[in-house]
Amino acid sequence: MSGRKQFSYEPERLADDLYVIPLPLQDGSPVNSYVSIGRDGLFLVDGGLGSEQAQATLRAGIRTIGYDFDRDVRGLLVTHGHNDHVGAAQAVLDRGGQVLAHHLETTAGGNQAFDDAFLHRHGLPPDGGPRGFTWRSFAWPKPTRALEDGERLCWGNLDLHVVWCPGHTPGLICLHEPSRGLLFTTDHVMRRAPTPVSVRNAEHDNPLGEYLASVDKLRSKTVQTVLPGHGRPFHHLRQRLDQIQAEIQHQLDLIQAHLRGGPATAYELLTLSALRDRRPIATRYQLSLVLARLRFLESLGRLRALESAHTIRYALAE
Repeated sequence: MSGRKQFSYEPERLADDLYVIPLPLQDGSPVNSYVSIGRDGLFLVDGGLGSEQAQATLRAGIRTIGYDFDRDVRGLLVTHGHNDHVGAAQAVLDRGGQVLAHHLETTAGGNQAFDDAFLHRHGLPPDGGPRGFTWRSFAWPKPTRALEDGERLCWGNLDLHVVWCPGHTPGLICLHEPSRGLLFTTDHVMRRAPTPVSVRNAEHDNPLGEYLASVDKLRSKTVQTVLPGHGRPFHHLRQRLDQIQAEIQHQLDLIQAHLRGGPATAYELLTLSALRDRRPIATRYQLSLVLARLRFLESLGRLRALESAHTIRYALAE
């Protein structure tokens, strides 16, 4: 008997003209694709993985609600350019549909590769440490239209306001539907899971600072229902925003407390349990999450980097 958790991929009706279809990831856990039904067809928010299983599940879900992917889908709005959100893009384009995304997702957002030489200077072992699930750079089709912060668009029957929320990726966007009190938060704010914010290479500047500013940006929105990229919808946005900020502050406090005992590399800080992601992801990804926190503290003047020819350690600022 398998101990693997079972998930449902059946469509869920959120309103007469709005559905969510959970799509399987590599481990079977779901990522959400939202279907807005308009007078002239279907408009998707995110399109799952490009795997055969995920795309077959998307098509089956659309049939379940009474439509056909090839005949009825008019567009795909990509909230950010990770592979578990753009899988339907090529099929939508091949059938003459639109693909929308923030302009940064096809430029700066495309550089998500891990630079091992950079990570080795921060203490990553020569063998890369224990392996596990990780994210890799990949190519996806160029959008037909670039979105900007504050833009307003009709997407099916939804009146969406684009809210640029960098951090998880440079061009991630949330989508606010004020008349219905809806906020599509993709991977920026999820019901329970922490949002991965990482520094993977020397070109990444201060993504955690951007993320925290973006979290705070959502506080002014009037929201009744949050529609995340993974997991169930929820209704306590401000409470969740408070929780996210408190969890990150706790991690920052732990780092500073540890460094009172002397300088350390980012890899050495992985001994702090609160900094380790509970999922089975690779050590290089774990390290990239810690580096985002160190870079943020450095930007605040709390830490300083001590660089030698081969190693970078961090110390409390004097």
